[in-house]
Amino acid sequence: MEPVFLRFDSFDFGSDRRFQDGLKGLNTDCREEEKLLELKIFFYNRFVEPIDRTGYREWRKHPDSENREETRGQTSGDTSTEPRETSAGTSGETEEKQLSFAAVMRLVQAGQEVPGATKLEIKPTNTSPTASQMQRRLKPWET
Repeated sequence: MEPVFLRFDSFDFGSDRRFQDGLKGLNTDCREEEKLLELKIFFYNRFVEPIDRTGYREWRKHPDSENREETRGQTSGDTSTEPRETSAGTSGETEEKQLSFAAVMRLVQAGQEVPGATKLEIKPTNTSPTASQMQRRLKPWET
């Protein structure tokens, strides 16, 4: 679990746009460090990777955690940024592919194809309907 905690400590919440937008949406000044830590852990757990809240607090209170953080944080800090950049790049591509409901409606109304939608090959049969050949099921009081 320690590498997860190191990656959490090295995560740059200040430059993360989603986190900053979320803070603005809450309309709170997070001057309390404990409350801000709760929000950071929630965000990291939801959008980056799973992290154990109580485990992180225990790890943070452990006296050797600072020494381990300094020695390993420098070496693992460089490697942990690479996967984050690639994941951010892929999430940017998926955000471009996802259209809003209004954009899909505009495409449908204009008769254009919606990207990512499966095109069904529905062809009319142009035949007249036929009468049912099954007998009507009797109701309980008709038996």
